[in-house]
Amino acid sequence: MYFLDRSSLKIEKKLLLFVEDCEVNAELAERLRADGYTVRLQCLHRLDRKKLASFRPNLVLIDFEAPSLESLASCKTIRTGFRGPILMLAEQANEMFQVLGLESGADDFLIKPVPITLLQAKVRALLRRDEEACHQQKKVIQLGELTIDAGRREVWCHGENILLTAREFDLLWCLAENAQSILSRDKIHQILYRSEYNGFDRSIDIYISRIRQKIGDDPLNPRYLKTIRGSGYLLLDNRLT
Repeated sequence: MYFLDRSSLKIEKKLLLFVEDCEVNAELAERLRADGYTVRLQCLHRLDRKKLASFRPNLVLIDFEAPSLESLASCKTIRTGFRGPILMLAEQANEMFQVLGLESGADDFLIKPVPITLLQAKVRALLRRDEEACHQQKKVIQLGELTIDAGRREVWCHGENILLTAREFDLLWCLAENAQSILSRDKIHQILYRSEYNGFDRSIDIYISRIRQKIGDDPLNPRYLKTIRGSGYLLLDNRLT
């Protein structure tokens, strides 16, 4: 398994753009370039993992016309070696497909057609959050057999390195900093997205489920992540239990 090292990148942000039908989205690419990003285009049908690794992007944007299993598979492929934010776009994507996209490793999902100004704002928000996390003060939180290293953005559980997406790590770190305290969905949403919770977004539940699966936590008998019905989530400190 390989990982893209973004620590040696220049200040200029990189953006890798995938287009499923191999047609260049000229307007989108130019608007992003006008924002100061370097835009590289890669055909979704010819996804080359080695080439992707050589690009070392700050953010990956997967843009495809209609929901497809190929797009989900591509997202999983990218996520196996990329720790940064992934933004997916698709037309006519129902709720289930959006859920599958997030479970495949995407950090956010937008339904096309989407205003370019909104897309630009999403890209800026994801990059800003990732940049802040990368510059976060080096700190390690140890909760029993669960170790969370903010400096390296690494998670270890029972001696095994756990690969989390950028958003999953941010969520786990948020809970770790408030271990033994219940955090509501509203509070978590404000911390992760810097916006009010709309009451419908299921992304936090999906991230919690993925984190549980990756650290081997049983939702029916949790050792770490506990759901407090009607209140929110609680990260347990096993040193105290």
